[in-house]
Amino acid sequence: MNAVSVGVLTALVSLSGVLVSVLTTRQANRRLRQEHADEEARLRLDAAMRAGELFSAKDDNPADPAAVVSGLLALTKLDNAELAVALLVDLWSEKEPQVAPETAVLVIDAALRSTGNAQLVAAELLCRNAHRLNSCHSLHWPSAVDGDWDPDFCPKTKLLLIDALIGMTLAHPSTEDALRSVAVRLYGVWSHDKNPRVRGCVGRLIGSVVPALRKLGYLDFMQGKETVLLCELEKAAASGTHNPDGYLDRMVDDRCKKLCSWAHACEQVDPASSLATAV
Repeated sequence: MNAVSVGVLTALVSLSGVLVSVLTTRQANRRLRQEHADEEARLRLDAAMRAGELFSAKDDNPADPAAVVSGLLALTKLDNAELAVALLVDLWSEKEPQVAPETAVLVIDAALRSTGNAQLVAAELLCRNAHRLNSCHSLHWPSAVDGDWDPDFCPKTKLLLIDALIGMTLAHPSTEDALRSVAVRLYGVWSHDKNPRVRGCVGRLIGSVVPALRKLGYLDFMQGKETVLLCELEKAAASGTHNPDGYLDRMVDDRCKKLCSWAHACEQVDPASSLATAV
């Protein structure tokens, strides 16, 4: 065997050693990552079970309200929003509520920011209890859809959220604050969702309140972190179209009529007395 052959053989042996070392290291790293993921999942499950214990009654006494709130919020932080919103169905009952609306909305907000079935359950729960919320209170509406919107919501989730907004609005007297609030929130849906059917329906809803907005004499409207110009609202209203789905179209017709009548009765309020609820 000549010197060249020996050199080549030596290089191949060295290369093989390097490859084996790299593969061994890669496998070890992969195993460590899996172990870390498994450990994190175990810790999350353990924490979720501990949070669940906060809902348990002791000595035939109902669970402490503060513990219930802590448990719900802890579940949302542990990526268990679906479980939290499922528990909320019973805890936020109308007859014997165990949580305040503000807490319920925080849980719903976390669920809307998650994925899967939790979004739909949260939207349905919000719609079911919309009449118990006040559109002028920022803590009574999920920040995930307050001037913002996820266009990837499933169609039913979108429908429930929009109907919840209308239901919450109509449940209270028409005031300047409430009128501004519903207009900006509806515009948030219209501007973020590019689905022509959604924009067409929401445009019609916005058109129901635009005449009342013009009477206020303002050119811009603020709700939370969003500011919308009157001309933008008018543009959205002009895009309103009828929905090919006859049932949904009749539903939008009904909400538009009610919203128009509600907005027509708008009463101005003292800005100084309503500042805390207008932002």
